[in-house]
Amino acid sequence: MTIIKKPIKTTPEAAAEAFISGAPDAATTSDGPRRVRKGKKVQITLTIAEPLLDRVDELAGEIGQSRAGVINLAVIQMLQSGLRIEKNE
Repeated sequence: MTIIKKPIKTTPEAAAEAFISGAPDAATTSDGPRRVRKGKKVQITLTIAEPLLDRVDELAGEIGQSRAGVINLAVIQMLQSGLRIEKNE
């Protein structure tokens, strides 16, 4: 006869919280945010509008870079040159 453990019952809210807190950059601790390192880089989670992502992918293909490469280049340029925010009225 095999002994089987009872499954732990969780609410949908608890399951969602566990899923969200499992993201590499989700929770902060007393030591700061958790980080997943990939060599010299740190993995992050990014949410982006689909039309903007399509444009990033198109540009990446045109210049022979990866999506992450294009995003990194854009961030570097913004940090070096500054960020310009224009109001559209």
